[in-house]
Amino acid sequence: MNTYLYDVKIKCPVCGREFTHTKVRMSHLKVLEIRKDLYTKYEGIEPFFYDPIVCPNCGYAALSDIFNNISDEGKKEILSKITTNWTKRKFSGERTPQKALESYLLSLYCSQLKNDKDIIFAKTCLRIAWIYNILNDSGNENRYLKISLDMYKKAYEGFEAYDGEIQLIYMIGELNKILGYRDEALKWFNKVINHPDRKNHSLIVNYAKDEWQSLKI
Repeated sequence: MNTYLYDVKIKCPVCGREFTHTKVRMSHLKVLEIRKDLYTKYEGIEPFFYDPIVCPNCGYAALSDIFNNISDEGKKEILSKITTNWTKRKFSGERTPQKALESYLLSLYCSQLKNDKDIIFAKTCLRIAWIYNILNDSGNENRYLKISLDMYKKAYEGFEAYDGEIQLIYMIGELNKILGYRDEALKWFNKVINHPDRKNHSLIVNYAKDEWQSLKI
């Protein structure tokens, strides 16, 4: 297995069985590039491939920071809609782009079944778009970028509790820019530049200024 990876034992909150999940030693990684859509390219590995935790026994999947956040009703939905048709398969070890995509799409479906917050849908769809970019599938990349944009806007308009509102606003601007919606992008970048919390987010604000200038030329 890749030297950047290591295994941990996890108990599934849905079926109660223990399984192995592979994590990334982030402290060992070298950053090569941070794109304006906040995708970070590392040397030798794609750490975001390993964020979704997938139970190989029942099929429940979720981003790592919310894996244990599931209600009794959510468990019933997973067991009914996923587990009854699930074929046990392995998700530990190194993940190819295709395996990462499978884990994210499964995580997205589980988010629908357990009614996760809009911000979770937005983040998940953005990462799915990143994988399709790696796979050179521009059609599906744009499809998930549009869904991600819609969900980021819903999260903002719904006043969800979100630690880092300025990043959410920036992502709305950036996704509008990527998708060719110039005027909308300018509007949202301007919100970042004038945000009350801008002094605490210099990287995001500088990105917004760069993008605003590039669109104004």
